[in-house]
Amino acid sequence: MAFNRNIYNTRRDIEQVSLPTQFYETPRDVIASVLEPGNNTFYKLYKILIERAGEVSPYKQEDFSSHCFKFEDGMLGCFCYLPRPESVMLCSAVVYIFRPDLSFLEFFTVETDEFMGHTNFKLCSIDKDLKHTVHTNCSFNANDIILKIKDICLQLK
Repeated sequence: MAFNRNIYNTRRDIEQVSLPTQFYETPRDVIASVLEPGNNTFYKLYKILIERAGEVSPYKQEDFSSHCFKFEDGMLGCFCYLPRPESVMLCSAVVYIFRPDLSFLEFFTVETDEFMGHTNFKLCSIDKDLKHTVHTNCSFNANDIILKIKDICLQLK
């Protein structure tokens, strides 16, 4: 797909502002929607906001998927795959981390980067004040990313 600045800007806003803001403001609603069968929540959100920007959404419902996991200490997470990024700094995935009582909430992104023509990935987090922190480079392997997130969360507790 050819680069489209409107879609890029809208997608950046969704991934860097809308998703973390909603998670920190209404975590129960976000978690329930992420668990919705068929990943309709992400598909609908991207479609509506891209169309609001005057573009036709290039994404299909099957471009979105998610799976949930649990750490040994009872902390839960949802790993959400997003459509293949068209450019650097867009997300390949977002990861929600939370305690069942919502006493701990963390939002992570897996962002694309490029170096000398090779696509790389960075594991980042966005806090409730929308402060963006780059933690480490990573492979795009969900299990490896989840282990890195676990290590980061252990330091944050």
